Amino acid sequence: MMENEKLVAFTFDDGPVEYADDSTAMQILRTFEKYGQQATFFYVGEKMNADNKKELDFAQSIGCEAANHTYSHCFLTKITLEEVVEEFEKTTRLLEEYTGKIPVLARIPFMDSNEMVDEASGFPLIGCSVDSQDYTHNTTEEIIQRIMDAHETGELENGVVLLHEPYLTTMKAVEYLVPTLIEKGYRFVTVSELAKRNGVTLQKGKNYAKIEK
Repeated sequence: MMENEKLVAFTFDDGPVEYADDSTAMQILRTFEKYGQQATFFYVGEKMNADNKKELDFAQSIGCEAANHTYSHCFLTKITLEEVVEEFEKTTRLLEEYTGKIPVLARIPFMDSNEMVDEASGFPLIGCSVDSQDYTHNTTEEIIQRIMDAHETGELENGVVLLHEPYLTTMKAVEYLVPTLIEKGYRFVTVSELAKRNGVTLQKGKNYAKIEK
């Protein structure tokens, strides 16, 4: 790590999409590959299948992190304790099968949580400190502006940025933001790497947004 290098973790929810050269997910991944950067992808269990396993394989091959975004992406506060546990466990089993690794992080759908859900998850829970709001039908330019505003205010450094891999607007924003932010001294790292470099030990059942010393 260079002395003045600033760290940021881009995170992408709601995949996998599909393994195709023109898919939003693969274009996002190829941008990270092109510039030698990494990100964390929060995968939904029920979306994982043999057809899109290659997307996960490619993400792993370039050093990206696979994390748990539950099995059915439901409102966890509206189901039972046992169902919450199963939502995480089913996706953990699938991620281990598809990537050969047991995931160490999770994100709660809709950030809809309470103490029971937090404890039942069995994971450190990753929120965000910078919300791109790409899920609100923001344009590419609006997504870029929100993240560049966070850079200007200092919120982007050591921040966790919330994005979604299925959106074309997000894909185009990433193609602009990665080289632009590298020029401004940023290094894109996984959430786990961000915690490690800042000396933070992530605890199960605890929520994290910005991760800094």
